[in-house]
Amino acid sequence: MKVIINFILVMLMQVHLFGIDYDKEAKNIEDIFINVMQLYKDGKSKEARELTQSAYFSHFENLESGIRINLGQKKAYAMEKQFGDIRKAIKASQNEQILQAMIDNLNAEIKEVLPTIKGGAKLVAEKSEDNGLSAAGIEVSDNPWSDTLKQINADLQMVISAYDTKDAQAIKAAMNKIKFDLYRNTGLEIAIRRYATGRMDQMIQQIMGAIISENINLNKETFIQSIKDIDELIQTAVNKLPKESYALAPQTEVVEDKKVDYAPVVQNIKQKMADVLKLYESGNVSDAISDAGDIYFDEYEASGMENKIGAIDNPLKTATEASFSKIVSLMKSGASSDKIALEQEVLYSKLEASLEKTSGEIDGMALFIYALSIILREGFEALIIIAAVVAYLIKTGNKGHLNLVYSSVGVAIILSFVTAYAINLIFGVSLAGQSREILEGVVMLVATLLLFYVGFWLLSNAGAKKWSHYIQGHISDSLSSGDSKALWWTVFLAVYREGAETVLFYQALIFDASSSYDFSMIGAGFVTGVVALLIAYFIIKVFSLKIPIKPFFIATSAIIFYMSIVFVGKGVMELVEGKLFVPSIADGVPTISWLGIYPYYESLVPQFLMILALISGVFIIKKRELNFNKGE
Repeated sequence: MKVIINFILVMLMQVHLFGIDYDKEAKNIEDIFINVMQLYKDGKSKEARELTQSAYFSHFENLESGIRINLGQKKAYAMEKQFGDIRKAIKASQNEQILQAMIDNLNAEIKEVLPTIKGGAKLVAEKSEDNGLSAAGIEVSDNPWSDTLKQINADLQMVISAYDTKDAQAIKAAMNKIKFDLYRNTGLEIAIRRYATGRMDQMIQQIMGAIISENINLNKETFIQSIKDIDELIQTAVNKLPKESYALAPQTEVVEDKKVDYAPVVQNIKQKMADVLKLYESGNVSDAISDAGDIYFDEYEASGMENKIGAIDNPLKTATEASFSKIVSLMKSGASSDKIALEQEVLYSKLEASLEKTSGEIDGMALFIYALSIILREGFEALIIIAAVVAYLIKTGNKGHLNLVYSSVGVAIILSFVTAYAINLIFGVSLAGQSREILEGVVMLVATLLLFYVGFWLLSNAGAKKWSHYIQGHISDSLSSGDSKALWWTVFLAVYREGAETVLFYQALIFDASSSYDFSMIGAGFVTGVVALLIAYFIIKVFSLKIPIKPFFIATSAIIFYMSIVFVGKGVMELVEGKLFVPSIADGVPTISWLGIYPYYESLVPQFLMILALISGVFIIKKRELNFNKGE
C-alpha cells in the first residue's frame, strides 16, 4: 500500500495543487509584465511577446489550477485569454497606454482571486490603484452579475487610456460598448431599474451620454471623475440587487455545444501555420518553432479536437500529432521552406480528414461503434501483457501469485479514473494537453524499462534444461524474492498508461450524446468491448497454457520485447508533443506507428540501443546455456 501511495504522489505531482506559493507566483507575473512593458517601449516586441508567454506557462499555470477549482472553468479561461490578448496587442503594435491598461487589469484580477485560491474565502475585491477604479466589490461566487461588472471596469480603464492619447474614436467605441453591450444587452439596466432605483439608472445613463458626446472636450479632472462616478454607481446598484435579479443575469456557466464545429479551428491552424512559415522564411526560426508548438496546444488540443478525433479514429489523431511534430523538427534542422510547406500540406490533409469525421450528426449506431472501438483499441495491448503474465504464473506453478495481477489491474483502473478526473478538474476537459502528454510519456518510458527487464528474465528462464526442477525451485524463489514486484508494476503500467486516456476519449464521446438512447448506445458499446476483451483474454490464456513451456517463454519474451521497443518510441513522442524538447529529424526514416518508429533521433537512438542490448543479451544467455549443458 505504501508503494501505491508513493506512486500516486509521484504521478499527480505535476498538477501542483499543493505547496504552491500563490503570492510569489502573482508577484512574478507582475514583475515580468514590468519587463514586458519596458521591452515594448524599447521596440523589442518579439522579446516582449516571448516574456508574456513565459509569464503564462511558467507562473500563471501554477495559479490556474486553484482558480479553476475554486472559481470555475469560465473564470480560469477568461483570465488565461487575457495573456493571449496581451500578446496580440503587442504584435499589433497597440498604443502603450492601452497595453498597460490591459496588463493592469490582469494583475488586478490575479490579486483579486488570491484570497479565494489560498483559503477558499469569498472573493471581495480590493480598491484598484488605477485612477481610483475598483473591481467588482461583490462576492463573486454568489453574484452572477460579477462578470459583467468586471468587464465594465476593464473597459472603463480602456476609456481612460484612450483619453490620455486623445483618441476620440476609441473613447466613443468603448463607451458605446459599455452602454449597449455590457449595461443594456446583459439585462443589467433592467435589473437596476427594477430592483434598485430608476433614479440610479438615469444617473448612470446621463453620465455615459455626457462622456460620449463631450468626449475629449472634457477636461481631465472632470473626465476621470465621470468615469469614477459610473463605476461607483454601477457597483452600488449591483450590491443592492436581490437574488430575484439573478435570473436576468447572463449565464455564468460554460455551456458547451455538443455538436462542435471544428472548421474554424482548422482554418485558424492553417492561417497560423502560414504565419509560421513566413516567420521561418524571414529568419526568425526560434519564433517559428515556438509559434508552431503553440498552435498544437492552443488550437488542436485546447479546442477539444484532439480528444474528439482520438475517440473516433485514433490512428488519424496519432498521424496528425506526428505531422505537427515533424514541422517543428524540420524547422529545427534548417530544412528548406518548400519542404516545410509540403509537410504543412500533409498536416492540412489530415485536419480535413478529421473535419469530415467530426462534421454532421453522430447517430446512436455510430456512437456504439466508436465506444466499442475505443475499449478494444486501448485495451488490447494491456490484455496481451496481462494474459502472458497470468499464463506464465499458472504454467510455472505459481497460481498463488495471481492475486498480484488482479490487484495491479484494479489499482490501475481506479487510478486511471482519478487521473482523468484530476486532469479535468485542474485543467479542464480540453486544456490538459501538455501535462497529460508528459505524464503519458513518462509512464510509457518507465513501462519500457520494466518490460525489458521482464522480457530478459523470461528469455533467460527459457534456457533451463530440467524444467520441472527449475519451475519448482528457481522461479518460485525468484517470485518470492522480488520479481513479483516487477510483474505487478509491469501489469499496472500496461493498464494505467491506457486507462486515463481511455476515460478522456469516452468523455469526448459522451459530449456527442444528446438523448438517453445515445447514452445507452455508448454504454452498450463499452460493455460489448469489455466482453470481447474477456473472451480474447481467455482464448489467449488457454492457448498459452497448451504451448510447451520453452516455446511459451520465448514467444512471450518476444512479444514483450516488441512492446518495449514500441513503448520507447511512443513514449519519446509523447514528450515531444508535451513540448519537453524539439526533436531532431532523421531524413529518410518513415513513420510506422504500430512499430513505434518515428523519424527522430531521440526515439531511434534508444530503440537501436535496445535492439543491440537484446542481441547481446541473447548471445550471453545462449553461451550460459551451452556452458550449463556441458557441465551436466
